[in-house]
Amino acid sequence: MKKLFSLLLILILGLGLTSCNTDKKDNIVDESADFIDIYYINDLHGAILPADDQLGMAYIANFLATKKEANPDNVIVLAGGDILQGSALSNYYLGLSTINMMNEMHFDAFTLGNHEFDWGLEKVTNYFDGNSDNGEAVFPLLGANVYLEGTTTHPDGIEPYTIIERSGLKIGIIGTMGYGLESSIATSKIAGYEFASPVPIIESYAYHLRTVENVDMVLVVSHDSGNLNSGVSALTGDYKVDALFNAHSHNEYAHIDSGLPIIQSGCNGEYLGHVRFDLDNGAIISFTVENLDYYDDLLFQEANTTVQNLIDIYQLETDDLFNTPILVAGEDLSKTSLSRWIAKLMRITSGSDIAFHNLGGTRTEIDDSEMINLGLLYQVWPFDNVIKTTYLTGAQINNYRTRSSDAYDTLLTTFEDDVYYKVATNDYVFDKEDNPFINGLFSVNTGLLLRDIAVSELELQSILYSSFKESNDILSSSLVPDINPFDEATN
Repeated sequence: MKKLFSLLLILILGLGLTSCNTDKKDNIVDESADFIDIYYINDLHGAILPADDQLGMAYIANFLATKKEANPDNVIVLAGGDILQGSALSNYYLGLSTINMMNEMHFDAFTLGNHEFDWGLEKVTNYFDGNSDNGEAVFPLLGANVYLEGTTTHPDGIEPYTIIERSGLKIGIIGTMGYGLESSIATSKIAGYEFASPVPIIESYAYHLRTVENVDMVLVVSHDSGNLNSGVSALTGDYKVDALFNAHSHNEYAHIDSGLPIIQSGCNGEYLGHVRFDLDNGAIISFTVENLDYYDDLLFQEANTTVQNLIDIYQLETDDLFNTPILVAGEDLSKTSLSRWIAKLMRITSGSDIAFHNLGGTRTEIDDSEMINLGLLYQVWPFDNVIKTTYLTGAQINNYRTRSSDAYDTLLTTFEDDVYYKVATNDYVFDKEDNPFINGLFSVNTGLLLRDIAVSELELQSILYSSFKESNDILSSSLVPDINPFDEATN
């Protein structure tokens, strides 16, 4: 009923596009004019399957294939980063399953996001190295401001821009990472790379594309939440950008700033961004910018056969692994409660006095009565974080608890300033230079993967409990040797 009502509402009210007519005469689009349609996704996070508001790749593919079949020389498809990492069906194949679907969907460019570093950048750039033996994308990976640390050299497999042709026009596409997003990447994974300030680089490449490559249009796809928007919208003349695609913050908006269409299309495939340029003899005369969801077009309600067949193959290969039931949830479990629970489990399995887990490391909630399986746990904890331990003074622990928003668990009521305590956290938090953990004593990488200890604990609970609740007793015991390094150090 909800879908029927929404479709009727769309027919009555129209799609509500944000539009601009560049000749300033009126807002009427010339239906006889040529056009270019640009479709866009960002922060997909491996959301291959439809769920809740997620469109699903096969359904997005049906929409795109239909549009390209009708106007094969008028459609551009772009991705704004954080596309591969985040679901069991993508993570299991290190993103190659998603890359293969994107190939079938005829993507034209893919801008790097911070989560493309999560497995190590080389895992993703392998798909852009020209070697089909390890899987290969048929579109380029962009990162104009991504450099080997201390240089202006791009890592292998990454290009600053690409040029495509549509409707007789040359179109340059520049990709950039958000400035400062190194902090959103595990320290061990970002070592050796750095991101330069994007606006001057965009300005330089836009000028090059217009004056040397003689492109007719410049698009910028930036894995940036909008911090660069005012700088890019101020570019004019040979430095001008014609459309800007944002990402990273998972916001949904489509608007115009100083004549520049700017769009970000949510996350997890909830929206497909769309910018249309109407042309007259190759010149942009007007444009519209919008985000499309399930209710905006019936094409989102049917799967593309080719992409669905790929999905079916991947699901068949992994069904027993990811979809075997473990234990049903006995209550609604928020991201905060799950973060507290995993911190408690870390503390116990590592034999620590206190454990911390960053709230951003838990990516979704679990609903009451939802069946928990490995596939769901990949959605909750998609990052391959391991537990590290160290010894900090009570003063260091108290200071960190005061300034940090991390979830934590401890049985101790006080931490004495000059006493050392064993502390556990995940490697993402541990390795941050601003955090105290890397300066602790007797640090150990336990090798215990957070998701693995969660699976083991829930399997134990399934024997004793009829459902999973945060208040259930933890049944796991310490998985690391019970050794006091201070005693050994004094012997």
